[in-house]
Amino acid sequence: MRRREFIAVLGGAAAAIPLSPAAAQRRAVRIGWLVFGGATLGPIDQSLKDALAQRGLIEGRNIEIVHRHANGIAARLPELAAELVAQQPDLLLAVGGDVAKALFDASHGAIPIVAGISDNPIRAGMAASLARPATNFTGLTFLTDEMAAKRMELLKEVAPDTRRVAAIFNPQHFDDELTFARRGADSLGIALTAYPISNVAELDVALDATRASGADSLFVIASRLTNFVAARIARHGQERRLPVIASWREFAADGALLSYGPSRIFEAKRLAGYVEKIIDGAKPADLPIEQPVKFELVVNLKTARTLGLTISPDFLLRADEVIE
Repeated sequence: MRRREFIAVLGGAAAAIPLSPAAAQRRAVRIGWLVFGGATLGPIDQSLKDALAQRGLIEGRNIEIVHRHANGIAARLPELAAELVAQQPDLLLAVGGDVAKALFDASHGAIPIVAGISDNPIRAGMAASLARPATNFTGLTFLTDEMAAKRMELLKEVAPDTRRVAAIFNPQHFDDELTFARRGADSLGIALTAYPISNVAELDVALDATRASGADSLFVIASRLTNFVAARIARHGQERRLPVIASWREFAADGALLSYGPSRIFEAKRLAGYVEKIIDGAKPADLPIEQPVKFELVVNLKTARTLGLTISPDFLLRADEVIE
């Protein structure tokens, strides 16, 4: 079945879901949803919408969703966030730290915000702590800084000759993964050098620098920016026969050798529970910001062959997905 047909079937199924007694008794709720992409939702946003429907929160029945789409243009986020706030919805919804921050700044604490973000909400100024945000924001963080050392171990396991790793990261992204990656590299006797990129134009400069440094592997720290250029980084790795590892599945799908980190599609579904709690009267200030609970190891076997690497059967058995 084609993807569009599948989504249409899903939409029909959602419309057929009977409302639970609790859902039927709720007043109609207006949700302002800011989307980084276009009108056709990506798989992560779509998984959230499906999860809302599974909880009886169905657009056109008991919730109204006011959308704004940035169409991939980050500079439009503040303007679109202000437009949504002006609509005075009961709740604001987003996936992505940059999107959530735009809503947070525009809302001035007046409207509850539920979001899934990949950066640190405390460093971003959106929460006092994970346990008690004490602001109008709550939700999930996809942040897995502590797993950076594990990613380094996995890289060393499949590419045992790794000695010099180049880490590509966005310094504007609020995370501490580079610190943990460096610790992991040190424990394995690996030299790690960091190459920051703040925009797409800086990628080629960074990749040229990794070549000049003699890096034998690439370690990509996930963010909106590095995910956007994931295919280019993977292609560079294949052309230079360098293993590439990152945390999100999308990197491996785009040609990186490995990814190990949270399943963002699964985690986004958990946001529906926050939406339901706030609709039922909970305050975001009191709802703990949760961390990922489901992780996935993805191996791109096609890339391994291109690099001339042999992945052991044991390693492949540990993988949640193998891309042939």
